[in-house]
Amino acid sequence: MARRDFEKILGELGEIRRVVNDSSSGLAGLRKDQEDLRRKVLETVQQGTTGLREENRELRRRQEKMLTDLADARTGVEALRRELAQAFSHIVGTPDPAGAAERGSSLELEQREPRPLDVTDVETGNGWREEAVNEIPGPVSDGEEEQRDRNGLPEVVTVPAAATQVSPAVGAAPAEPSVDPAAPASGDAEQQRKEDHAQHLESVLRAAAIASARVICHRDTWSFLIEQTSQHPHFRLPERINDLDDGMIETSLSGRSVLAVLVTMRKVSDDYASVDEDMATWALACAVYQRTQLAVTDTTHTRPDGAQVTTIVLDDRPTATNQAA
Repeated sequence: MARRDFEKILGELGEIRRVVNDSSSGLAGLRKDQEDLRRKVLETVQQGTTGLREENRELRRRQEKMLTDLADARTGVEALRRELAQAFSHIVGTPDPAGAAERGSSLELEQREPRPLDVTDVETGNGWREEAVNEIPGPVSDGEEEQRDRNGLPEVVTVPAAATQVSPAVGAAPAEPSVDPAAPASGDAEQQRKEDHAQHLESVLRAAAIASARVICHRDTWSFLIEQTSQHPHFRLPERINDLDDGMIETSLSGRSVLAVLVTMRKVSDDYASVDEDMATWALACAVYQRTQLAVTDTTHTRPDGAQVTTIVLDDRPTATNQAA
């Protein structure tokens, strides 16, 4: 019995060994199946990775194209904003710089052009000295007249004693030694110009470090500010403008736009200082420049806790004492 069982066990072990050693269903087949499965997994993963890479490349190309289109759109919006500002300035009637230069040139030519003497010029002593003396007829010898013509001297006339007594009062000034009183005045003016220029540079440097500034003024003053500064490359129109009472507006400008306001208003005030025909433009430019300069002067390099925003206010009003009076 035991022998028969032992043989049976040996037979089963032999069958197991045969099955294990079989190339199609044994360990070799299992290894082959595993290798095939591994190869299929690698192919699937590789195909999926290749597809993801292609999708990523396509997304990257689309993103770059989108950024390029966005930059083009931003450039177009900026150009449209400039065109709108120019159209707005033409609608409200901005003074033409070429016309102003032509008016200044014509005014300078008119001032330098010689004009005929007037009665007031004769009385005040302006113009040629020869015409300030009234001619009195008298006998003149031919020899003396020819001598005067050769020497190029003016005709000598005889005047009464009364006229002789009055004329020294008129002609006494040129006889005195010439003293130029404008020399110290010109030196003081040059020093003042240097100080103003240094103060202007300091204001520009302070404005360059400002993040934003609040502007409070009338809407007409705001229109003037836009008309003058819209052409400056550093000026940017604010995104929002709030309406206040009494026709006032409130908005915020970046530090870059404040720089444009300072530089432009300084130039306008200098250009229109000598043109009497447009004193209003000069006065408005000076007011905006001075208030902007005053606002940036109070800034500090550090931002303390509770610090207020830089504010440019153009709203002068009478004090309570003046109102009561």
